[in-house]
Amino acid sequence: MMLPERFRSSHRDRQTDLDRLGPLYRHLGQALAGIEGERTGLSGRLDEARTRAAALMGNEDGIYFDREPADEANLVEAEAQMMAAFHRLEQLQAQSSMLAAWRVEIEASGVGGALRQWAGSGGLLTWFLRVVRARMAVIRRLSRFAAWMLLTVIVYATVSGIEQRPSVPWLMPDVERSLAFLAAAAAFALGYPRQRIAIFTIGLAAVVTLEFAQAWVPSRHGTLHDVLVKAVGLGLGLLLVSGLERLKPSVRAL
Repeated sequence: MMLPERFRSSHRDRQTDLDRLGPLYRHLGQALAGIEGERTGLSGRLDEARTRAAALMGNEDGIYFDREPADEANLVEAEAQMMAAFHRLEQLQAQSSMLAAWRVEIEASGVGGALRQWAGSGGLLTWFLRVVRARMAVIRRLSRFAAWMLLTVIVYATVSGIEQRPSVPWLMPDVERSLAFLAAAAAFALGYPRQRIAIFTIGLAAVVTLEFAQAWVPSRHGTLHDVLVKAVGLGLGLLLVSGLERLKPSVRAL
């Protein structure tokens, strides 16, 4: 018995958590790395200031009273810089503790393992998938427009005379036909993700119908071979989109 539509599956809830918490988790990691880098650099400058202050103070008795005004000013400046550095290190330590605690709380939310994989994953494909998912609403609208435009071109190319048929000179005819239906099927699958079975069924019927329609075009004729080639392209387009959507579910936010 299927649940009503208002209830979502646990997998979808988990994916929503990853989409929502994943970017925050990664930004926290980047912030912690930035804090650590600043602390390292600041500690180095603090050591240099200490060395400079020790040289200005000297080691002989009474040298404090004989110090040149310029050295005195430099010593005061070094002490001020060290105090500012100590204060900044305290700030960074507080920030680091706060952000680290937030990260631990996010990891304890039930999707910690997937989030760690999410934050550590990389590569061009992963970045592309994240961008695609973040812009999915726009991509779906563009895909719908592209799908209907491709379908219009396919219908025209199929039922027009051979002399009006658009073609790509450097592609074999079978490859050209298959790629045309692959592109159209992929666009429809992206634009209408809940209708993919209907897309394949109606698409297959359209392939057969268009091949029969060529019987009324003097310079064209439909063949079973063409039906099979176009059907393969149709199926591959749907499988391509489904396969991309299943790549690394934990980074589909991508």
